[in-house]
Amino acid sequence: MMKHSAQLVKLKNGAKGLLIDVPDSSVMNFDFNFRAGDYLSPKNKWDTAHLLEHMVLGANKKYRNSSDFSKEFSKNGAFNNASTGTYYMSYTADCADFEAERILDLLCLAIEAPLFLESEFVAEHANVREELKGLRNNHFSDLSLRMGESMGFYDLSYNGRSKQLDNINLSDIKSMYKKTHIAPNLRFMIAGNIGSRKKKILQRIGAMDLDTKGSRIELPTEHIIGLDKPLAIKNKTVENVYYRWETVIDHVLTEPEDDAVSALFGSLLGTLHSRIFGKARENGLAYHISYNRYRTLNNHVWWIGGQVMPKNIEKLFGLFAEELYAVANGKFSQEELDATKQYALGNFQKGFQTVGQLLDGYADQFIFTDKIEDYFAIPKRIEALECDDIINAAQMCLKSDNPWAIGFYGATKNVKPGKLKQQLSKSFYKK
Repeated sequence: MMKHSAQLVKLKNGAKGLLIDVPDSSVMNFDFNFRAGDYLSPKNKWDTAHLLEHMVLGANKKYRNSSDFSKEFSKNGAFNNASTGTYYMSYTADCADFEAERILDLLCLAIEAPLFLESEFVAEHANVREELKGLRNNHFSDLSLRMGESMGFYDLSYNGRSKQLDNINLSDIKSMYKKTHIAPNLRFMIAGNIGSRKKKILQRIGAMDLDTKGSRIELPTEHIIGLDKPLAIKNKTVENVYYRWETVIDHVLTEPEDDAVSALFGSLLGTLHSRIFGKARENGLAYHISYNRYRTLNNHVWWIGGQVMPKNIEKLFGLFAEELYAVANGKFSQEELDATKQYALGNFQKGFQTVGQLLDGYADQFIFTDKIEDYFAIPKRIEALECDDIINAAQMCLKSDNPWAIGFYGATKNVKPGKLKQQLSKSFYKK
């Protein structure tokens, strides 16, 4: 891991930040994060947050059109971007160390003083429509949104979002900005050679022209349900079957639980010799299998997904069920544990080679909890894992009363969704 130190700060205007000092760095990374995601968009105007994000880094009180601002921002190679998710809206930038203060000032300026020009609204409205049309070609992403919507998450399909786009007007954008872009709702993360710049950095952010009244906006409680029947979306133009298996854990994972779940899925799916993916590759069943987990306000959710030829899907799902059931019922050896820990330790070391990776590594914990994760303790936490921790993690992930669902997209005519769901149900753990 790169040599660094991390410090939490709270400003008088209510904003909170995380400063990650990397003394030898030649670059600086910024992330300004607001709870201003899709869940706060007005009813039947889903992409209001998305459109707002598109417009903030446009014209502002100093640069009267987006082109002038972009030209000034990037003249020395600096980069900026923005993104919107279910919960959060982030404005990011990275630059060479020598212009860190200039870029910070420009990023703060964009966030505190957007003009929201009618001409830019028209242009970005068209750009968002184009973006949504393009995203509909990402079949796996489209499947995940449709599943989330069916399960009660704050999700809406790309098609549904496109239908609501014309409901949004410029006043909606301005109203949402006023509601969400307040100093107490801001969490900023800066990584690089902070050093003697710390005072100036905090002064600039503390002086941002944002409302100081209010508080951090609350995250939503999502009432999540499992799906009794598989979601099957037929698309004749797709020859393979996209699949996604999503399961909800009934609480937010503790650090030891999260470590164990990470190790569990690494051992099952992380390598070409892993128990599921390795066997799938050896038997020509799947070229790639994706997996991950994410947090909501009250839960953690894990998923496995990918695409597969229809003729291989039953064997692949049988492999999923067989190996998950085996671990949940105690079949996990010390040899497997040792290999899993070595793999996890190596991945950890590789994951923090750049300033941007450091910032990303700290971000999730900070924006959810306002706390710093002790990354220097992670290797010791990995080393402390025992076989029983992995087995317990499998049992927790596969509790029989966990809400879960399976979805398919593409050549669904040639598969039997009900039979496949029944296959997966055999992996769930019953004491």
